[in-house]
Amino acid sequence: MPRPTVARIDLEALRHNYSTACQRAGNARVMAVVKADGYGHGIARVASALADLAPKYAVACLEEAVAIREAGLAQPVVLLQG
Repeated sequence: MPRPTVARIDLEALRHNYSTACQRAGNARVMAVVKADGYGHGIARVASALADLAPKYAVACLEEAVAIREAGLAQPVVLLQG
């Protein structure tokens, strides 16, 4: 019998890591890739945690873009799906 998988995320660590990546990117423009339901942590929760840091989000499908809008976030959303 398989054991249930539990994924936990420290949102402050996520914010720190995103900020560090942005600093190391130099003059490059960055966006937060929050596809796959925020990589299993909840797209609204993850995107909201980055709302004051991320100038835009990238998602894999239209439903994820809708979830970001339903969370009240107004940043541009890039759809990675063709």
